[in-house]
Amino acid sequence: MTTEGPSPEELASYNWGGQRARPRKGIEAKFLKNETYLKPPVSCGTKYPGKSISVNVECCEGCEIYILDVCEQVQVADCVDCRIVVGPCGGSVFLLDCKNCRVSVAAKQLRVRDCFDCEFRVFAPKSEGSVIETSKRLTFGCWDVAYPGLAAQFAAARLDAFGRNHWDKVYDFSPPEAPAPPNWAEMPLAPMVTHRWAELEPKPEGWCGGAVVETRGEAPSVRGCENPCNAADGTPYAAEWYDPTPPPPAPAAAAPAPARRAAGGKGGGDDGGGFFGWLAAWWASVAVKLGWKESDPSAKYASAVPGTGGGGQTTTMCAVQ
Repeated sequence: MTTEGPSPEELASYNWGGQRARPRKGIEAKFLKNETYLKPPVSCGTKYPGKSISVNVECCEGCEIYILDVCEQVQVADCVDCRIVVGPCGGSVFLLDCKNCRVSVAAKQLRVRDCFDCEFRVFAPKSEGSVIETSKRLTFGCWDVAYPGLAAQFAAARLDAFGRNHWDKVYDFSPPEAPAPPNWAEMPLAPMVTHRWAELEPKPEGWCGGAVVETRGEAPSVRGCENPCNAADGTPYAAEWYDPTPPPPAPAAAAPAPARRAAGGKGGGDDGGGFFGWLAAWWASVAVKLGWKESDPSAKYASAVPGTGGGGQTTTMCAVQ
C-alpha cells in the first residue's frame, strides 16, 4: 500500500482493449483478440487505499479479463467470447454491448445493457442489485471465484460476504411482453454444484499482463485460494488452508448507568427525587416559614418549649414534626 497515486504508466494500465467505432470520425472498430488482461491482487484499490480506482475495458474478442482487486467502478464494453472476472467493487460494474461472455462479478450494483447470450456468476449484496436493460438470453448464477486475498478485498469494498447473496434477484428494465420468454433465467443448481468453485492462480507480468490458471471443481483444490461466500447450495469454501467461518460479532458496549439526582431534586431516581421528593421539600420549606417547623432539622422536641412573649407572659411553642 502507498499513499501516493499511480504513475502515468500505471494509470494508463487501467484502460485496456481495442478501438471502439466512431462513425462520425470515420474510425472503424478494432478488436483486441486472444489476449489476457490481468490486474492482480494489490494492484488497484488495495494498493491505493482512499483512491477511487476505475477500470475500463473495451473491444475485446476471445480475451481473458481478470480484475482481481478492489475498484470503485468497472466498465466493460463491446466484448465478444470473453472470460471476464471482476473482484469486489465498492460501486457499480457496467457491462455494455457484450455477446457470448462468461462473467463472474462481485459488486454493490451490476448494470447490464445491450448484452446477449451471456452467463453471470454474481455476488449481489442487495435485492435487485443486478439490473438488465435491452438484453436477452442471459443466465444468472451464484458467485464462484476464489483467489488469494479475496476475503480482505470484500471487507475493503464494504461488501458483506457473510450476508445473503441476492444473485437470483434481477431487475429487468425492459421485460418482454407475453408470451415471449423472460430475458434472463436462473442457472440450474446442478452445474453450480459440479462447477462450484473457480480457483484462480494469477501470474502477473508488467502493469496489466501475465496469465491466470483457472481450475474449476466441486471442492477446493488450489492452496492459497479463499472465498468468504457460500456456494448456491450453501456450501462454504472450507479448505485446509482457509477457514470461511465468519468472525464473531463485536461485544456490545455496556449502557451507561442513568444519572442519579440528589434527594429533593426534580429529576427521576430512586433516592428521594422525582415530583414527590420536590413536593416534600417545598412543603417543608413552607412549614419553616410559617413557624410550624424548626429550620434546624436536628432539633427534636419531645415537649413544649418555654419562651417569653410580649408583656412578660410565658408562651408555649410546639415543635411540629
